[in-house]
Amino acid sequence: MASREPRNSLTLFGKVDAVLGIFSMGMEFPSEEHLCLPRSLQLTNTLSFGGRLFYYFGRFSWYLFESSDQIYLKYCQSSQVKPNLVSTDQGVKGFWIGSPRAKFVGIFFHGGGFAMDGTKSHIDLCLELQRSLDQNGIELAWFYSTYTLMPHATYPTQFCEAVETLNYILHDLRRDPSEVILAGDSAGANLCLAILSHMTHPATGAPRLIVQEPLKAIALISPWVSFDHNWPSVRRNEHKDIEATDATALWSRIYLDVNPTNYYTEAARAPEEWWKEAKVQHTLVLAGEDEILLDPITAWVSNFQV
Repeated sequence: MASREPRNSLTLFGKVDAVLGIFSMGMEFPSEEHLCLPRSLQLTNTLSFGGRLFYYFGRFSWYLFESSDQIYLKYCQSSQVKPNLVSTDQGVKGFWIGSPRAKFVGIFFHGGGFAMDGTKSHIDLCLELQRSLDQNGIELAWFYSTYTLMPHATYPTQFCEAVETLNYILHDLRRDPSEVILAGDSAGANLCLAILSHMTHPATGAPRLIVQEPLKAIALISPWVSFDHNWPSVRRNEHKDIEATDATALWSRIYLDVNPTNYYTEAARAPEEWWKEAKVQHTLVLAGEDEILLDPITAWVSNFQV
């Protein structure tokens, strides 16, 4: 099934403009009208088709798509850029888009329900954000995480790898938290919020994470904050959003495996008090008005900005 183009979608340049605002806004949290933008984001279109394949054909769909590493190496070859891939004993995997010595470092976690790899659209988004910021005199490099996917691993593996990724940036590279941004879409945004929770409420069994100062920012595109399909927006938008509820239900069950859900896996479950000491200076949340998860995203925002 070919993916459809959403009406009034937030364009790539619209996303760039939104993230540019992180570097110009003050300490105030964005007002709610900035949090819910028209239609589901274009980035989800690519993911949904792959998601349906994973649902119906299982792990065989892995062989139908290029990996993030393959897409990155093709980009490096065509752009005559030296590849900079990273793999550490602590489980950190990914690659650099730009210099690790740039003024700001963004850690990007791609979406895909923890089942599908990142796409060319994800890398293109990082590149366009980098170029646009550079034109505004802001130097940003991305560390693009290629965390382990299902079915090779389930929770808490991805969460632990995400924590170690931030440790790698802060401690191995000795970057100041005020220069670090967490960003991601869907399941990747889920990991961003899991890290944010872990910074103030250390999770049992997760790697130690010491962050003395707030991070520069967190940017979330359609964050997967709830696995519950009983929200009104799920029923209201089931035939509008290109995401398939049968696939997301399967992904969440596989991801949790034998583990009970918690505030690290479903941020919308966490109460207001949980977020009061969140260590981040600026927060940007993008969601489409016809997304199935609009209601849980809105509920999480209400708890977070109190």
